[in-house]
Amino acid sequence: MSNALKKRKINKNLNKKLKLSLHDQTSYDIKFRYNKLQKKDRKFKRNILALLFLSFIFMGFISLHNYIKLNNRIKEYNKLQSQYTSYQLTRDRLNSDLEDSVSLKEIQRYAMENLGMIYENEGNVVYLNIDR
Repeated sequence: MSNALKKRKINKNLNKKLKLSLHDQTSYDIKFRYNKLQKKDRKFKRNILALLFLSFIFMGFISLHNYIKLNNRIKEYNKLQSQYTSYQLTRDRLNSDLEDSVSLKEIQRYAMENLGMIYENEGNVVYLNIDR
């Protein structure tokens, strides 16, 4: 009988050991899967952060490029505006010089005194008949 009890105890211990080993195995699998998922999560987060970082750098370069382009256009606009202003001043100066140099009264006086021109009358107009 004692042999039978010993066998039972051994069988019970084996069953317990098997149960413990199965329990330990499942907890190990759960821990392994948990760690694996944590690694995947960390890798995913790292990839997302890297993508965000690169996108911010890319947006920064685009913003810098647009800022430089805008400044160049502003400089070009200011240069063209100053050229336009200088052309207007030159035009005004030339118009005033033209008005000062060519006075109709002076031309009329010069023509009458030096060239002997007179106003037209019916007696001093000669009509020519030209056949073409």
